[in-house]
Amino acid sequence: MSHHGRFCWYDLMTNDPAGSRAFYGALLGWRAEAPEGVPTGYEVLHAGDHPIGGLVPLDPSEDMPTHWIPYLAVDDLEDSCVEVEAAGGGVCIAPMDVGPGRMAIVNDPQGGTFTLWQTKVPPHAEAPAGTPGTFCWHECLSSDAAGGAVFYARLFGWDVDEMDMETDGFTAHYHVFLKDGAHHSGIMDLPPEALEQGAPTHWLGYVAVADVDDAAARAASLGAAVLCPCTDIPDTGRFCVIQDPQGGVLSLFQAPAADGKDAS
Repeated sequence: MSHHGRFCWYDLMTNDPAGSRAFYGALLGWRAEAPEGVPTGYEVLHAGDHPIGGLVPLDPSEDMPTHWIPYLAVDDLEDSCVEVEAAGGGVCIAPMDVGPGRMAIVNDPQGGTFTLWQTKVPPHAEAPAGTPGTFCWHECLSSDAAGGAVFYARLFGWDVDEMDMETDGFTAHYHVFLKDGAHHSGIMDLPPEALEQGAPTHWLGYVAVADVDDAAARAASLGAAVLCPCTDIPDTGRFCVIQDPQGGVLSLFQAPAADGKDAS
């Protein structure tokens, strides 16, 4: 089975690596390790024994805010960069060799940034779905979700379902992406108030937790801001959105209990 179009990694570009390491270690139990053969300062994040992402120190002179960026696997990096541009996106950082693979940083036509990754080694085994501390969903909040859906479907060969999703009285039209018949990510329009405030198109990662209310409270006690309070998504689960003390934004997600009852 091709890994093309699979979300395979997340990097936290941080202006305070020590602070980020401490926060996520306390909140999610993540462990950071410096691997061999990669740029100095890079650390790999593990949820238990599963590598799930990395910490990347930002250059203080560039005055860039802390942020997350997802990686998507591709079969041919150069061909994918050509396809990004043909579909209306842009290549921000051209293909280059990095440790066990090759990467390029690109954006979609609306400006959403992500990394393309072509591995040189066999991909690591994925953790079982829903493993606490691992990424379980990927969501693009876009200035043009319909246009973005066309772009991503073309680039990665994803199928697209459309649905209206109601959350806490707010209804959003949602485009759900499927790979090999399974839902794995989605795209929706930025809320009008976010657009008015100048929020850019961006990807938001969801991390599985056993109890989202407990995790949100713990995040706040560690200095994070809870941007979206714990909210039920009917027939799906419960989530919140936090901003870590360094400024990175992440969603925490609790799946329904297997018996259909609330896990709490």
